[in-house]
Amino acid sequence: MVQLKASGATLVGLASTLASAAIQTFCPGNVNGVCYTIGVPTSSQAAGRGNIYFQLKAPSSYDWVALGTGSTMANCNIFLVYKDGRGNLTVSPRRGTRYTQPTLDSSSTAAKLTLLSGSGISGDVMTANLRCSNCESWSSGSMSLNGKGSWVGGWKSGSGFSSASTSASIDQHDATTGFDLDLSQASIQTDSNPFLGGASGGGNGGFSNVNDSNINPNILLAHGVIMAVLFVLMFPIASMLMPILGKWKAHGGFQMFNWVFMWIGFGLGIKAAMERRMLMTNTHTVLGTVVCCLLLIQPALGYAHHRHYVKHQRRGVISYVHIIYGQMLMLLGLINGGLGLELVGVSNPIIVAYAIVSAFVFVVYAIVKVFLMYKARKVVDNSGPKEATSPPSYEGQQARPQQGQGRTYA
Repeated sequence: MVQLKASGATLVGLASTLASAAIQTFCPGNVNGVCYTIGVPTSSQAAGRGNIYFQLKAPSSYDWVALGTGSTMANCNIFLVYKDGRGNLTVSPRRGTRYTQPTLDSSSTAAKLTLLSGSGISGDVMTANLRCSNCESWSSGSMSLNGKGSWVGGWKSGSGFSSASTSASIDQHDATTGFDLDLSQASIQTDSNPFLGGASGGGNGGFSNVNDSNINPNILLAHGVIMAVLFVLMFPIASMLMPILGKWKAHGGFQMFNWVFMWIGFGLGIKAAMERRMLMTNTHTVLGTVVCCLLLIQPALGYAHHRHYVKHQRRGVISYVHIIYGQMLMLLGLINGGLGLELVGVSNPIIVAYAIVSAFVFVVYAIVKVFLMYKARKVVDNSGPKEATSPPSYEGQQARPQQGQGRTYA
């Protein structure tokens, strides 16, 4: 009878312990078999620092699975897990480096990770039970152990990769996830491995702002190519058609073609930014959105400029607003393209090439504008009094003949 009472007390104590454990489990909706479980001891929450426990699960056929603290891959604190080739797992603390593959973090603030009991490969599942003793802060950020924080995750399906080195190079992820977690709802009573004895999951009420993404790198590439070609070449060339040819239909048609493609590029950029949880979180996406929205009214300004010139045979305030406004936005677009290249972490030679081509086009554009303005002024100065009063051109072209005296306005 005493033995039964003792067993009953043990069961009650065990039930109480399990009930007090509120580890939080999240399984992304865009993949099967990947789950993340997180628990924070109440002692760590009280101190604001200390041990945090993670469990990462993925199919054993996968090359790697990762969890990270931070809202985007750039500058986040990453915990990477992959097979070591000997039946066990390798755990590697990594530093997020924009959109190049994360590298081993060997700094003094690197995550101090310990692989705990229960980790390994069992059947078609690999499980990593981890303890981190300093994950409340890292070189580029921090999080509260009692409040809401942002997390990211990623994974790569299998190609036979394994390594016992913590600095091994990895292939780009297949897809990612992002979520916010209120760690106050992930409390555990004891500072010990909460994943033993099958306790691999708990609640999921602390998760919010989930963003599962199957990232297609071609979307980002298409956005970059379209916008670079438009702002470095197409917009400036179309702008120069007016003073060179004097054909407003050619100028307007070309610019409308560019304008439509700009919105295609803008839409691709929004999609790429949302996939990476970086929309409106950096200068490039903010400035790019502002430039495109300001260009929304440029066709209307151009048409108003055209109607004013047809009616008055000279430029007006609206003409200079259209011209100068467009030139300023083209320049901002060029600058923002460079910011975009820097944001995605492309190699320096590509950034240098972009800068050289942009500078060359800018110089050619300026020379053409100045030359045509000088040429138009010289024509006016060399004309008689009658010709001197002829209306100026749109952007420095020769004065249009009076009606019936030569070619008509196009």
